[in-house]
Amino acid sequence: MKLPRKLTSLLLLSLILAETSACGSTSPDTPDNTNPTDTTSSDVTTRDPASVCDIPDDVRFDGETFTFAIYENANTNNHMLVDEEDGDTMNDAMFKRRRMTEERFGITLEELVYDDNPSKFRTPILAGDNSFDIGNIRCTDALSFWQDGIITPASELPYVDIDKSYWNRSFNDSLTLCGQQYIAIGDMMTSTLDLTYALTFNKKLAENYAIGDIYSLVRDGKWTFDEMLGMMKTATQDTNGDTKMDDQDNYGYSANPKNVLPSFWISAGELSVKKDENDLPYLAMGEERFINVFQKIYDITYGSGTYFKPAGDFDVTDEQRKLFNNDQLLFMDCSFFYVQQLRSMETDFGIIPYPKYDEDQNRYYSRVSYYNAPIIPVTNSRLELTGAVLEYFNWASSETVIPAYYDTVLYGKVIRDDESREMLDIIFDARVVDIGDTTLCGDIRDGAIASMFKTEKNNLASKLPNLKTVVDKFVAKMPE
Repeated sequence: MKLPRKLTSLLLLSLILAETSACGSTSPDTPDNTNPTDTTSSDVTTRDPASVCDIPDDVRFDGETFTFAIYENANTNNHMLVDEEDGDTMNDAMFKRRRMTEERFGITLEELVYDDNPSKFRTPILAGDNSFDIGNIRCTDALSFWQDGIITPASELPYVDIDKSYWNRSFNDSLTLCGQQYIAIGDMMTSTLDLTYALTFNKKLAENYAIGDIYSLVRDGKWTFDEMLGMMKTATQDTNGDTKMDDQDNYGYSANPKNVLPSFWISAGELSVKKDENDLPYLAMGEERFINVFQKIYDITYGSGTYFKPAGDFDVTDEQRKLFNNDQLLFMDCSFFYVQQLRSMETDFGIIPYPKYDEDQNRYYSRVSYYNAPIIPVTNSRLELTGAVLEYFNWASSETVIPAYYDTVLYGKVIRDDESREMLDIIFDARVVDIGDTTLCGDIRDGAIASMFKTEKNNLASKLPNLKTVVDKFVAKMPE
């Protein structure tokens, strides 16, 4: 699907409404539906080659059964398959994707659903049980599976071409280690959309406090930490006049404490863990600019008295949503999974990216806090089938599920103004994965960083030696 404006650099997803052996054909940017229709061969020749699935026509696997294994999670929809159409746009798009894939290869697709426990995936592999062909697991577990030698790297699969538009190239560049693509993320993994973070802002409060045109600031490249801080200060009010700030008052910004620091440092163009010339991770939190950004985040939150610290450990807590719904919160940190849950909110809200550190920064960056990773167990000996299904299923997702997610779920059910539609292009155009915020989140983001911010202390310098040890041990486990 080719999304509006400049989303093409990351999500160059063709809205290809065709069901041919070449995998599809191009259609306008704003389709009336997500059902592929027949197209002529002359149409195919005019398409962007990057949007064409090149699996040869004679590649079929008649009579085979192919099994996905997924886990249940409260923060994203992990299912790959549905059994029937029910009138819901996303459900029906998923059903169409399934039928397209089954008919293309003459196969049957099945899905195993496990509890949210990596041992459910690991145990059958270690036992030599080929109970699933692809397992969609947490990103934190995928790398350990590779380090333990129990998965086949995505780079070894036939037919898989991650240069195609339905694979997320910028994601996959960050998912190489030692020069090897151990997993690859494509359009079938909508968790990368669900878990993209942005700022929602309460339009009623913005109008009441004469905040100004935030959208213009974003467009003009002037949406910065300092601009956001000024608005946060304006919106923070002791509304009941009792001289203490609590959940009865108004605030400028709220986010789960574990999300504050990584959301801002990523939007500032920084990473907690970077990779060297050998494609190996190293801790980057001791670099001068990172330290300056880190301190600035404390200044604009705790230092300004504009931040509401919610209780609870959900990615977007009930307290945050309550304040936002009650017109007590100007800016709320929110993943797109939770943005969809705001559609019943009476007060209008807008969606914008997190700000740049300053105007000298050349672009905006959006944080992806987590993702699910498709792994191929070493027990799977049908690599030709697996590569073909994985490639086609991602292409089929760009035909069906991605248009449904973007154009119907977001545009049709959530987005309330044309400006927010424009902001989606900016937000999704520069999604970033930070190893310290994803793969190593247990020790870095949810460990030292979350604890530090919850206690309102900036003692990063004292944490750096231990954090470096975490990364060094991680690197030491890399397969040779």
